[in-house]
Amino acid sequence: MSRYVVRLFADEWRRWSPAIAVVALMATLIGLCVQQFAWTGDPAFTAAVTVAGVALGEFRILSITIYTVVALVGWVALTIVGRASVLATGRTHALWLLLGASRAQVFVVTLLVLGIVSLLGAGIGALLSTLLAFWAVPAFNGAVSSEVDLPSFSLAPWAPVVTLALGTLTALAGGVLPARRAARTPPSAALREVGSGRPGTAMRAVRIGCGIALLLIASGLVTASASARELGATGPAPMFNLAVDAGGSVLVAVYLLCPEVIALVFRALHALSARSGLVVAALGIRAAAARVQVSTATIAPLTAGLGAIAVLLCAVESVVAMTTAVRPGTRADLTDVLTIVAVVAVSMLATSAAVVALSAQNREREIALLQAAGLQRRQIIGLVVSESLAMSLAASTAAAAPVAATGAVCWLVSRAALGEGVVIWPVPSVVLGLIGSWIVLSLILLIPAQARLSSPPGPRLREQGV
Repeated sequence: MSRYVVRLFADEWRRWSPAIAVVALMATLIGLCVQQFAWTGDPAFTAAVTVAGVALGEFRILSITIYTVVALVGWVALTIVGRASVLATGRTHALWLLLGASRAQVFVVTLLVLGIVSLLGAGIGALLSTLLAFWAVPAFNGAVSSEVDLPSFSLAPWAPVVTLALGTLTALAGGVLPARRAARTPPSAALREVGSGRPGTAMRAVRIGCGIALLLIASGLVTASASARELGATGPAPMFNLAVDAGGSVLVAVYLLCPEVIALVFRALHALSARSGLVVAALGIRAAAARVQVSTATIAPLTAGLGAIAVLLCAVESVVAMTTAVRPGTRADLTDVLTIVAVVAVSMLATSAAVVALSAQNREREIALLQAAGLQRRQIIGLVVSESLAMSLAASTAAAAPVAATGAVCWLVSRAALGEGVVIWPVPSVVLGLIGSWIVLSLILLIPAQARLSSPPGPRLREQGV
């Protein structure tokens, strides 16, 4: 069986390249965190910090913050990619079952292929993190405090092994349940692409219930911030904590309710395009809505990334503005904030791009049918661009809810403290995220489509039995 798995991977390695790239990216971030953890505990580093009279906790607190963010983002990204990798091969699983393979064999082979993907990606990430650590770790510590004369950086020999293990096991964990579900899906349903990724009714009820509960918690936090003076929570620290808690609660709720929220956004965008006479755009939005499960897997991490960045920037910049109003001339060190923003932005956009790339590999039949129906090349390209724009708009729209909660808390608390509301809305960051995600998703969808548009649809449809 192992020989067959290796041959299967070798024949379709291009299919797995998006997943390998994301696993490599996240493993690189994990590896840098492991190297930073090892370096801040090194006796030479500790001695240099002590001689400079700088608190060692200053480095460790910032490092722990980054570790936590990377761990959370890495878990989300790797499990999503693991799940999407399994779902993208649903038709292959169905063919195995039709050829006589048992469910146990399908499950084991799927996990073995995903294990190879995870191991390759984690291995690349471990190597990259080892090479980048010579620059990234000293640069980060130098940005934290320029007063310390740091010694030459030395690698921790055990860090690549830890990185390899964490990256591989996390990606595998995301593929276990989808692989089990794929092995139990009837071949006829998988070949029709019906119900390939839909969770059960009980899980959906739990997800919606948790989302509503988090929205109620966020509403309570916003309401409580209106009484900030009575509660004695008018300082910058209470304002930041309340704002992040409220925005974070709404962000998690939106992530849990993403299928329902995205379906509503798609309907609104489709109605707007149809009334405006934009036929091709309406078709692209309708195509995204028809694949709401695949689109949700794409939009959920993108929404989480845009929302988390906007919540953090809104809270931090509003606190800085409030502090400056109270104590003019106060300097703010945003090293950790900018690092977190960069980590979240790159990770979530890469995750969404990988899911789109995995789903785009099965679109040859759709493009051939559109060509056979008489659509011209530019119309199909316009449809694809409209679909990617719909995904980016849906993600940005859903991400606006947590930012609104964060801004409301900042305005209410600052009004209680200063007599007037102070809130900094991260509009440029949201617009940049919208445009950037649209460009990336469009390119990922258009690059494979260009090759298919250059060939006639007849032979491709006959190959697939249409």
